[in-house]
Amino acid sequence: MENASAAFLDAVRKSMRIIRTAIGAMTINPDLLTYAEKLQYEGYLRREETNAAIMKLAGEGIPIKEIVRRTGHSRKLCAK
Repeated sequence: MENASAAFLDAVRKSMRIIRTAIGAMTINPDLLTYAEKLQYEGYLRREETNAAIMKLAGEGIPIKEIVRRTGHSRKLCAK
């Protein structure tokens, strides 16, 4: 029973993105995430925040060199 339970939980964890999409859950409750998932989610949030800031500067007509200077992020680093 313990092995079956572990296998089920493993399968669910691997399929969470598909499951969330299927049920329409776009908000994530960090309390329900494993430690590794929380680290991934926090990284995702940081990237989204950085991308929003860069897009805002670009939308204001700030040159790319100035955006790189202000944010410390370049297109070469992001392409990897």
